Amino acid sequence: MPILCTEGGRTRSNTLRRKKREWIIPPSNLTENIDYTGRKYIAKIRSDKDQIATVKYFLSGPGADQPPYSFFVVDHDTGFVRVTQLLDREAYPLFKLIGVAKYTNGSIAEHNIPLTIGVLDQNDNTPYFEEHGGNINEASKPGTFVMQIEGKDDDQQNTINSKIAYSILSQEPAGAGHMFSIDKDTGKLFVKEPTLDRETHDSYKIIIQGADLGGAPGGLTGTGTVNVKVLDINDNIPTLELSEYTGSVDENVHDVVVMRIKSQDKDLIHTDNWLSVFHIVKGNEDNLFSIETDPETNEGILKLIKPVDFEEVQNLELGLLIENVAPFVEGNAVYMDVGVKVGEGDPMSPGAGLGGGGVGVDAGVKPSTPTKTYPIRIAVNNIPEDPAFLPDTKNIPVSEDPHNQPEDGVIAVFAAVDPDTGKPAEDVSYAKAFDPDNWFTIDEETAEIKLNKLPDRESPFLVNGTYIAKIVAITRDMPAKTATGTIAIQVTDSNDHCPTLTTTRTSLCDDEKTVIVTGFDEDGTPNAAPFKFIIIPEGTQGSWDIEAINDTSAAFHSHDPLWPGVYELQVKVSDAQGLSCPAEEIFTLEVCTCEGDQDCKLATTSSELSALAIGLLLLALLLLLLILLLLLFCQCGGANTIFPDKFSDLPFEAKEHLISYHTEGRGEDKELPLQSIPITFGNQKNVEMGAAANFKTVSSNINEAHQGASVYNGSKAGRAVLAMDGVLTYEYEGQGSTAGSVGCCSLLESDNSLQFLNDLEPKFKTLAQICLPPTSTPSAIPEGWKVVGNPDGNYILVKDKGSETEGVDPGSSAGSLPQDAILVKEAAPPQGVLGPAAQGSFFQFVRTSTQFLH
Repeated sequence: MPILCTEGGRTRSNTLRRKKREWIIPPSNLTENIDYTGRKYIAKIRSDKDQIATVKYFLSGPGADQPPYSFFVVDHDTGFVRVTQLLDREAYPLFKLIGVAKYTNGSIAEHNIPLTIGVLDQNDNTPYFEEHGGNINEASKPGTFVMQIEGKDDDQQNTINSKIAYSILSQEPAGAGHMFSIDKDTGKLFVKEPTLDRETHDSYKIIIQGADLGGAPGGLTGTGTVNVKVLDINDNIPTLELSEYTGSVDENVHDVVVMRIKSQDKDLIHTDNWLSVFHIVKGNEDNLFSIETDPETNEGILKLIKPVDFEEVQNLELGLLIENVAPFVEGNAVYMDVGVKVGEGDPMSPGAGLGGGGVGVDAGVKPSTPTKTYPIRIAVNNIPEDPAFLPDTKNIPVSEDPHNQPEDGVIAVFAAVDPDTGKPAEDVSYAKAFDPDNWFTIDEETAEIKLNKLPDRESPFLVNGTYIAKIVAITRDMPAKTATGTIAIQVTDSNDHCPTLTTTRTSLCDDEKTVIVTGFDEDGTPNAAPFKFIIIPEGTQGSWDIEAINDTSAAFHSHDPLWPGVYELQVKVSDAQGLSCPAEEIFTLEVCTCEGDQDCKLATTSSELSALAIGLLLLALLLLLLILLLLLFCQCGGANTIFPDKFSDLPFEAKEHLISYHTEGRGEDKELPLQSIPITFGNQKNVEMGAAANFKTVSSNINEAHQGASVYNGSKAGRAVLAMDGVLTYEYEGQGSTAGSVGCCSLLESDNSLQFLNDLEPKFKTLAQICLPPTSTPSAIPEGWKVVGNPDGNYILVKDKGSETEGVDPGSSAGSLPQDAILVKEAAPPQGVLGPAAQGSFFQFVRTSTQFLH
């Protein structure tokens, strides 16, 4: 294989051949801390190319042209490699250099030559320690692992130069001896003595020595510090400052602090091993006291929570037991698996650890479980007390029988007492505080209670036969003090009421023969039920048997069937003591026929009005009274109170004046046709009306009308009378008489006209005239004409041709009116088509009047 080589600027082609590279001295390992600088070379490199051309030698790599610089140098001409300074294996354990051969022109003469120089170790480094910290419970047993100690040596690992042997040089505090031991080879720290006591020493500072060469002579040594913290356990029983305590309390007070009791505990403060719990184990059976712990001071606070009475107790003795929140540690060792590896646990430094287990007090230096009780003696102070009623309620039995009442009327004496002496209180007066029915009086000096009235067990003021009242005792000092007592008057029942029937009247169907009766007695047991019922035959209709149902009811069975009617039974009712009413009761039984499943309901007369009837009567009376008052008010209000704008004053003084009106005699009779206006409501088929001969006779014929029609009669003056919404004029005399007024007895002057009487305003008008629209001056209907109305309320005037009316019904939708018909109102035709208006006079018909206008 041909290779291109460059030598001295010339290039030639040669066949690839194996060349021998000459090493004069191969590279070797150098020992640290030995001075090789005086040697001519430590290694030599040479290339066979130097026989052909000049070759220059160079070194490259860390220790030569890279950091650390110039530890090694090479002679460029000879290739001798020298060391320039002492070597340190701990700093640079190995140098990897590269030898380079170049021609003078800079071209590469040979491939690079690797040159590796190792540095051999010497025992030139002493062992050293980082700071260690660990924890261990007090009272731990010997051999309890505390922590791992680890020394370090920078010499080559796993050689004799770095093998460390551990030992303890010293500890602080020194005490009686070393409390810990260490394994020479592993560096594990153990408890040596069982007397670790946090209360004596809560930490230890240990100086550890490490020697290399495995502790052989000539090795190097180093020391380190290990801090061991002794952890607290509850190995101290809490105690009190005193062996016993004394105190006092006032009577009749509560929720007060009696004393504060200081607890002493050597365990770590503000932990559960130190905090105390107090128990009253003696003398507090009535729960008069309570005790709690102040967590800041570890004091027990003894409180009186219920009042005590000096008259009942003068001294109290309590037994107090004290312990910690945490359980007490006693007996043999209790293993606690709380080991911590190096570098964990307490943040003191790497190497911290926690030792545990082996906790115990078998050395006998600690006390056992707390069992001691401390006596506490408390005296009760006597405080002068207010008078009181003892007991506060007095039961007083009395009888409602008037023959069993005390002669002097005194039923009891209820005096207040002095609680200090137990004797009746002095300098007090008595009064009633509550007596709802005024049953008694009380003597203000002696507290004697007397009845005002005979007790009644049936009184509504009794509850379960007991009358409750209150009295008060008042001291005479200032300020006055009071005490209230309750008296319970228990009224014993006497047989002062006879039993009666709950009802004396009932009804029964005629197909039944049994009736139930029930008795009632206001007395109580044993003066009431069971009742005995007896039927008196002399006052009873029919024959009856009696069957007791219960203590208060019985069934009366008739021997014979009962016919509808009223039956009276004379009944005698006796109570359990045999007492009955002097007069037997009459039980009325009404028998009637029942229909279907309905009960018998007889109409009974009663003289009593129901509440509804009475209410209606009262309401009617009130309404009548209201109407009377309104009328009185209107009358008292004067003439201007009602319709003030509708009345006009008379033009003369009307008092004591007599106006005489005279007629001119009987008028002239004249036959006029009847003006009929048949008005129907609903469907009207046909109506035929006949003319009237005079005002005395009326002839009409109504063939058929569904709703009906009204027939009107004619009189001296023709008129049309409406069936509704009209004013009936019964006598109309035309335009007035030509004769003057007859009579001259009027006091009016001759020039006084009576025309004002035609317009006297509403007070002189009828109700219909007030409500309907005003009318015009009446005018007579022309002869030969008549008025015809239709259902739409419109009226027309048509020629009267006897009984026939021309045209068809004006209300018909398809009908037409006769040629001579005139629509009365000037308005649109109601229905149909009207023919042309007839010639002649025009008349208007007003709906609200029966009169016609010209």
